[in-house]
Amino acid sequence: MTLHPDYPLPDTADPVMAPFWRGCVARTLLVQRDRETGAYHWPPKPGYWKGGRLEWVEASGRGEVYTYVVAHAPFLPAFLHRLPHILVVVQLAEGPRLVGYMIDTAPAAMRFGMPVRVAYERLTDDVTLPVWEPAA
Repeated sequence: MTLHPDYPLPDTADPVMAPFWRGCVARTLLVQRDRETGAYHWPPKPGYWKGGRLEWVEASGRGEVYTYVVAHAPFLPAFLHRLPHILVVVQLAEGPRLVGYMIDTAPAAMRFGMPVRVAYERLTDDVTLPVWEPAA
């Protein structure tokens, strides 16, 4: 896949986010959890947060659409081919809310509370994005 030159790529070497991006390359959705309370955290925090009590754990990859918007104009030229582009906030079964976009879904099929599951879109050797599709 050749990416448009305007396509924004995440910094996969960022020390806070690197475990998340490595998980995505391995097709595993990781989130942080507090070892003492069991509370899940998103966005990720640095290792010293809460005295180092946070650990990376595998999430179920399932959730529901908390909210969404259908874009009919690209916010960057790199996304023109995706129109209409369904941007979502997904509330994971574990609680955290992640921003992403839907695949294999028509805008008319979208609903608040719609069950979804994670899928993965490989952009480069280092970047694989978690994207969302309707849960079967």
